[in-house]
Amino acid sequence: MVTPPSDTPKLPSESDLTSTLHLSALRSVPDFLTENSILESLTSEEFNILKDLAPDSAMFIALSGAGKGARFLLDSDLIAIGRDPNSEIFLDDVTVSRKHCQVSRVKNGVSTQFSIQDLKSLNGTYINAISRVQTSLNHGDEVQVGKYRLTFLRPTSGSKVSEVE
Repeated sequence: MVTPPSDTPKLPSESDLTSTLHLSALRSVPDFLTENSILESLTSEEFNILKDLAPDSAMFIALSGAGKGARFLLDSDLIAIGRDPNSEIFLDDVTVSRKHCQVSRVKNGVSTQFSIQDLKSLNGTYINAISRVQTSLNHGDEVQVGKYRLTFLRPTSGSKVSEVE
């Protein structure tokens, strides 16, 4: 009978647990952005559009990645996002479900709140690199729908550094 050397790795038993980590499934965490750094990344045209938005509106701007420069006005109570051509925000890519998610606007007297809800999409909806089924949106949040990364922006009265110079 041959006995294995003592440095031979032990074979897993049925009670051992194993898992596989697929690096391609990891999503990068967006850089921490301050309001000033967000405003500085906008073109003069984007900044002026944002500054002139109605107080109960908001917008998505693709600051990087797929569709960079695309702007989507959020000025109604329900905005569908998806690959369906009838969506208010049409994102034409296979990484986006036909009915991917929706943005809701709720007016509470003086204030207006926006929230986003995933509609059981295949790839999920990510807010600041965290998968969410439903959550509120805050100024500067990065919303990932498929390969699109959209920054949620509210109207601002702040001044852009390059505008002052």
